[in-house]
Amino acid sequence: MREAIPLNTSYLSAISLKTIGEHEVEVPTYSRTITRRICHLGVGAFHRSHQAVYLHKLLQRGLAQGWGICGIGLRPEDQRVHQALLRQDYLFSVWELEGTNKRSTVIGSIMDYVDASTDISAALAVLSDSETCIVSLTITEAGYCLLANGDLNQQHEDIVHDLAHLDAPRSAPGLIVRALQMRRDLGRKGFTLMSCDNLIENGHRLRDSVIGFSKCIDPELAQWIEREVSFPCSMVDRITPALEPAQRQQFENEWGVKDDALIMCESWQQWILEDKFVAGRPEFEQVGVVISKNVPAYEDMKVGLLNGGHSALSHISLLMGYSQVHEALTDSRLRAWLVGYMQEVSQTLEPIAGINFSDYQTSLIRRFSNPAIADRLTRLAQDSSAKFQQTLLPPLVKRLSLGLSTTHLAATIAFWIHYLGMLKSSNADRDAYLDPRKDELINLAAHAIDSQDPSAFVAATLQLSPAHAERFNANLALQLHSIQKIDVEKHAVSLESTAQQP
Repeated sequence: MREAIPLNTSYLSAISLKTIGEHEVEVPTYSRTITRRICHLGVGAFHRSHQAVYLHKLLQRGLAQGWGICGIGLRPEDQRVHQALLRQDYLFSVWELEGTNKRSTVIGSIMDYVDASTDISAALAVLSDSETCIVSLTITEAGYCLLANGDLNQQHEDIVHDLAHLDAPRSAPGLIVRALQMRRDLGRKGFTLMSCDNLIENGHRLRDSVIGFSKCIDPELAQWIEREVSFPCSMVDRITPALEPAQRQQFENEWGVKDDALIMCESWQQWILEDKFVAGRPEFEQVGVVISKNVPAYEDMKVGLLNGGHSALSHISLLMGYSQVHEALTDSRLRAWLVGYMQEVSQTLEPIAGINFSDYQTSLIRRFSNPAIADRLTRLAQDSSAKFQQTLLPPLVKRLSLGLSTTHLAATIAFWIHYLGMLKSSNADRDAYLDPRKDELINLAAHAIDSQDPSAFVAATLQLSPAHAERFNANLALQLHSIQKIDVEKHAVSLESTAQQP
């Protein structure tokens, strides 16, 4: 076997000749000189499989000349990615897997990188530079440093530090606000702050974080930011699992390319973006981004059907002995169950022009069934007490308000209760199950199973009005009773009753 070619600018011509079947490796053909900058905080796997790919497609078509991404690492743990990208001239491969179909694309839209954890002055300089038009983020919910009510958490360790050391910020809001303060003092305009995190109303959350921090240091600066900065909301979607060492080696063997910054993902990608940009933007709509004034409707669709479908599938599949999502969906009973759940949810969604919910559901089941992008059911099952508040509760309340049946929604909670009940007698599974309320939930579930009365469990996990709770508890009690006794060794449960309760 020949030695793999290292990925960097010098070897792009050789790499472009690599093929698997009918697919060649696509490499950048555009100039990688930035004149209009997008600074991105948090250059993790998702950013590289999503936003960076969209900009790459525009650049390949000559539609975004001068635009380029400068990555910014906030944390010491970001240095590994920085060093890998630096060795490769900021090039990396996106390896798309859909069943047996495989495609590799070398992405060149990231053209620079600054490590804020070791050189905060450089990070502030690039953010305050007049060429920086957009600052985007994928820093996870925790990075916004917000309380549950949306206020800035002024007791957060990083916020406390940043308020005392404005020129050496550690947090995203601290870094952004100091850069905006510098722009104002230099007589420069603001920029667009674009959250690409998988959060409901992500633009509003980013605004709360930034405005909240700025009010702490300078109310006039907060007013300037409100005038000069925009915070578009977005909905992002692309399954991008963590890469295992064996998969990295497989890529190297198959494609003959050594890539220390390799990304593996599905072929599907979606980006819904609100058109609120104060300093210009690339024409993202030319490469499939949907520019919309109604991002919340898309968010409801994704959260209810994709995230909700994942959660609904998890407990029932684990009880039946499956460990991987794609394996569970080889079972026709589970596919039918998931279709039924999605139908109940989709009937509560606001119509979206150009979107057929049935087609969207079909695409989700196809994506979930992709064996090349394996996902663990235990991962989907974790933190259900928080997830169901966002995914299951809104359609449940709407169906109860409209007097519609809640067969699959109730059965989803019933299977969750039975799974928690199983954990009570299984120490290994109990230790592996992640939920901050685990012990409380297991005890409540055991009581619901023993008494066939789920009212205490529902009161602790779902925020329902008394009238809705009474009706739902009656339905759920029937579901708990109808589900046949679980064989713990085989982790099997009957599905027959779930399609019968009106």
